[in-house]
Amino acid sequence: MMQRQRGIALIQVLLVTGIISLLMLQMGLTAREQVARAQALADRAELQLAAQSRESALLYSLLTEPLARDAESGNPYAVAWNFQGEPFAVDGVTFTIQDESGRMRVPDRQAGEFERLLLGLDVPPERAQQLGRELMELQGAATRTRALGEAQASAAAADGAQYPLQDLSQLRLLPSMDAGLFRRLRPLLTLYPTPGFNPTTAPGELLAAQLTDSQRRAVADARAGGAVDALTLWKLTGSQADETTVLAPGPGLTVTLEMGLRGARTARATTFIVRPYEAEAVAVWQRSRNDSDQERR
Repeated sequence: MMQRQRGIALIQVLLVTGIISLLMLQMGLTAREQVARAQALADRAELQLAAQSRESALLYSLLTEPLARDAESGNPYAVAWNFQGEPFAVDGVTFTIQDESGRMRVPDRQAGEFERLLLGLDVPPERAQQLGRELMELQGAATRTRALGEAQASAAAADGAQYPLQDLSQLRLLPSMDAGLFRRLRPLLTLYPTPGFNPTTAPGELLAAQLTDSQRRAVADARAGGAVDALTLWKLTGSQADETTVLAPGPGLTVTLEMGLRGARTARATTFIVRPYEAEAVAVWQRSRNDSDQERR
């Protein structure tokens, strides 16, 4: 009888010991998970502070340096940057700067320029015309033209009843638009109210819609050599700075920053209005951010 009681007691001790071991294991796993989560939050916060610091340094350079690459400058940003959306790296951070004047403003009254851009992207003429009509209908322009007639269309356009796009993603609403064409169009278009078109910072696909093939190649070659100025542009294309053409970057500049810290990464794109000699030297026109955590090993 005594031996039986001792056996039962031993089993109870082993059972209690097993339960305690499982509880300790669970507590250890929970603590490990919480530590990893806390570290991820700390890394993300540190990454955001670092990104803000690098972005501020770039903004300071944009306000204090000429907006042109200068290989002899003591400023690392001025040595490396360009305003054509081509990536460059400073202090381990990848930046791109795109002059918004080098993009095409989304038209809201006439689709001719938009259709020419589509033709330059090898879109068939019928589809380009259809997309142009759909873009005008989306913003209200073409609908009023059909309803009121050509004679009254200009008067209707002045009544403030148009609905210009608020985000480029709205182009996906066009029935004839597909994901592939949208990806090609997005870097070429802007909603920013640009002061004019800047051929010195425009992507090649957009230059193809604005210039002849020979002019486009000549401008691309001159730009690659860093030799595009007002005189060069006039000699190559016959264009000069006026109310529709500008040759200096800005004031709208879209800055994209990508950087990582241990397992965290961030990418942020901000369109800044940069006017060094104005009372409000810098303003944010649009901003987006994409954060991610890489798998920790």
